Amino acid sequence: MRRNLIAVAVMLGCGCKHAAEEEAAEKPAAAAVTCAPVEAAEIEDIVDVSGVVAPPPKLDAMVSSPIAGRVAQVAVDEGDHVAAGALLALIEDPALPAGSLEAKANVAAAQATKIAADQDVTRQERLVASGIGARKDLDDAKAKAAAAAAELDAARARSGLATSQLSRREIRSPRAGVVLHLYRKVGETVDGTGATPIAEVADISTLELHAQVAPQMLSRIAENMPARVRVLGLDAPVAGTVTRVAPAVNATTLLGLVRVTLASSTGIKVGTSGSAQISVEKRPGIRVPASALRRSMVGEDEVVVCKGGVVHVQEVKVGARDERGVAILEGLAAGDRIVTDHALGLEDGQPLTESKEKK
Repeated sequence: MRRNLIAVAVMLGCGCKHAAEEEAAEKPAAAAVTCAPVEAAEIEDIVDVSGVVAPPPKLDAMVSSPIAGRVAQVAVDEGDHVAAGALLALIEDPALPAGSLEAKANVAAAQATKIAADQDVTRQERLVASGIGARKDLDDAKAKAAAAAAELDAARARSGLATSQLSRREIRSPRAGVVLHLYRKVGETVDGTGATPIAEVADISTLELHAQVAPQMLSRIAENMPARVRVLGLDAPVAGTVTRVAPAVNATTLLGLVRVTLASSTGIKVGTSGSAQISVEKRPGIRVPASALRRSMVGEDEVVVCKGGVVHVQEVKVGARDERGVAILEGLAAGDRIVTDHALGLEDGQPLTESKEKK
């Protein structure tokens, strides 16, 4: 009997020991973390837009030929800096030189006719003065002289037009700038309209980000709002300012144009894609480091609050993100202490040990 009681006691003791060990194994170990208080900050309401870098419309020219013909010469290459009035291309139209020569010949013929008419008037005036000639002959001579003078003026006008048409063969730059694109090569034809451009010339000392924006976002953006622009290929953002907001949206795309002028164009190529964070409003709020955020199993944003030496997982609603951190809209208050690093893997209710804050 005594032996049985001892065996039962031993078995009970072992069971308690195993239960204690299992309970200790299930309880998570204390985590060493860095906690820091949440501080108040000025929060920006941001509208994100994306687009393409381009020159301002007033500094960009799409150059076309005013006459139809064949491209006989291209005088520039893409990337060339050109002055206003510099020759870009020459258009060949066989009819233009012939028309100019014909017009000059007509001027010479009209001048000869006028000289003869003037001489006849002088002769008829002498005859009338001597009593030999008839007054009617003098009047006819004066009428012919007036007609010859009018024909000379018309011939000169036609010659001037022909000369102007001939000069239009020379396609010149309307402004100083850089040749961004060449659209026609020697031997290709142009139709004398904007549908067949020859070159694009722009002043690229000032560049803009041209973004197409949906109406609900367009209504929040106004001119002179500050922006941070990230351009593909640049490591750091460039400061910008909203220069123009479209007063209407495109009926086909249902988007409106927003132009953001860049503070610097150094190292930026026209046509490069970019994005801008436009600051539409500033208000008091709080901001936390990006390293303090984590995602829950269902995809919600969370932070780990340090309170009473225990982990408290807190769901939060986030706002704008930038290089300064992440704005918190709901779930935290200024003064709350949160884990600023190694937040992943911490469980709600887990004990924690705070290490010294990083400077």
